[in-house]
Amino acid sequence: MSLVMASAPALTRQPLAPRVVVTVGTDHHPFDRLISWINDWLGQHPEQVGTFFVQWGTASIPPVCAGSRFLTTEQLDAVLNDAGAVICHGGPGLIADAWARGIVPIAVPRLRRLGEVVDDHQVDFCAKLAELGRIRLALTPAELATFLDEEAHGGNRPGIPRLDSDVEATVARFAALVDELVHRPRRRLLRPRRDRPSSRQYKTQTTAPPADDNQAAGLLVPEVPPIWRASGAPARFGLARVPKEEQE
Repeated sequence: MSLVMASAPALTRQPLAPRVVVTVGTDHHPFDRLISWINDWLGQHPEQVGTFFVQWGTASIPPVCAGSRFLTTEQLDAVLNDAGAVICHGGPGLIADAWARGIVPIAVPRLRRLGEVVDDHQVDFCAKLAELGRIRLALTPAELATFLDEEAHGGNRPGIPRLDSDVEATVARFAALVDELVHRPRRRLLRPRRDRPSSRQYKTQTTAPPADDNQAAGLLVPEVPPIWRASGAPARFGLARVPKEEQE
């Protein structure tokens, strides 16, 4: 994804030939984590400040080196053409820009849980590219520092390994799909409405109690409230209308 702006911004303290270019793209989510990692490393290696250029986007932390918030396509091409190393987020466009210049970029994927992106597609994408040797994956400050130490000491930078054409095409297609999905307008999915049935739709079903021996024999069963017999004998519940001979 190229960094295109409506008007060309002025570059801040641009070095003549930056050896390391850091770019976070144009995502509106701030990527403070990457900028702070870069600043921390430069704070320990102040002699390297003049060799870095950082495009920091919407991050709230400015870099301690030369840089700019945003770049036009032409400005991005210019700094990348002079770069010996590229550090970027896990966006397919910026990774491909590094590949086009024969550079295996150092990629730091954005994380959803930190509010750096809408989902974790960069994590999965970068993990696959790291397996293929297409990026150097930095998930921690220590891993990034290791790569930067190698750059500072002039270590051999890995070249882009040759891949089978089918694998290359798959990677490119996957990158295009990810980029398309990320920038496609998000639509809210509406669930089909399910009206709750009215209480009138329910029918109360009653189950008659199982017939006892008296009912099976056709005997009289009281259908009126129980009657208490006032007599000298203890009252017997529910038997007032039953023949005396059946009460024993």
